[in-house]
Amino acid sequence: MADDLQRLLDKDQIRDVMLRYARGVDRRDWELVRATFFEDGYDDHADFSGKRDDFVAFVREKHDASSFCKSTHLLGNCLIEFASDHVAAVETYFVAKLQMGPDAGSQRAMLGAQHADSRENMRVEVVGRYVDRFERRHGEWRVARRRTVFDTIRTELGGSPDGGLNPAWVLGRRDAQDPVFVSRAEAGLR
Repeated sequence: MADDLQRLLDKDQIRDVMLRYARGVDRRDWELVRATFFEDGYDDHADFSGKRDDFVAFVREKHDASSFCKSTHLLGNCLIEFASDHVAAVETYFVAKLQMGPDAGSQRAMLGAQHADSRENMRVEVVGRYVDRFERRHGEWRVARRRTVFDTIRTELGGSPDGGLNPAWVLGRRDAQDPVFVSRAEAGLR
């Protein structure tokens, strides 16, 4: 019974790491993305292969561009298989919905998008999987090795940078002023 309970706790910790990664990228919280990986963690991610800090710099450069308007990562199936008490193979499905302005040339080209040279806004939907080796070190689960698997991508032109949303609504932001951070502060969280 104690081992079963520990497995449930471990799975919950691993899923939390995955959720923090998605929030980190979408809210441009690069320290949160960095905390997903161990310092020597490695990621194969599209045109990038390398260690954690170089990966964070790569993603930050792509997402911090003013022309990279929106990013939403939706996580789906998450299968966690334990090889030992300290190693787990984790496969997590994702859908990333992105919106890029016409000046996002390098980001659009990286996606191999047929509309990379267009002067219109571009919406992108990427479906794939994070195939991770998680390790527990000093009682903490993090990614030691990630392979970002791309299963399909779809691009289309059009749309406004603000997504056509009513400005009177509570809108998402890609910075520390996003409502999730306001809510966390109101609850007394940092």
